Amino acid sequence: MRTPRSSTADLNQPEEILAHAGTRRLIDFSQPAGLLLVSVLPFISDAADPGRIVATLRDALAPGSYLVLAHATDASRPVVAQAAEKVYNSSVSAQAQMRSHEEILRFFDGFELVDPGLVYVPLWRPDPGADVSDDPGKFWILAGAGRKP
Repeated sequence: MRTPRSSTADLNQPEEILAHAGTRRLIDFSQPAGLLLVSVLPFISDAADPGRIVATLRDALAPGSYLVLAHATDASRPVVAQAAEKVYNSSVSAQAQMRSHEEILRFFDGFELVDPGLVYVPLWRPDPGADVSDDPGKFWILAGAGRKP
């Protein structure tokens, strides 16, 4: 019995991910697909140009594909969020970066946002009758989905 080999990839190098034989074997880029970047982009620094990374992945997707994204934001409580970010980053090696609504929205360039757009997690299609918080900003996560035309 063959033991599967472990494979790692670095989101900072999307071209290598897209060119990898395993990726090509699993994903048919001529067909619509889903790109899930859920709580990963906060760990890509501005210096690494996360916009370029998302654009590279977007450009590889066929029309009709979707991007689903969730990202920590400092929009609702900037002072508290920035303090929390500083404390977190002082104790771990994987540095995190919260971004504003506008900065996160830019990751959807080239996609058409799906209703309700980029909103706090509890506001993204809650179940009918669900108890939605009076202060959805306390969750600090914005989520959205977009379709590539």
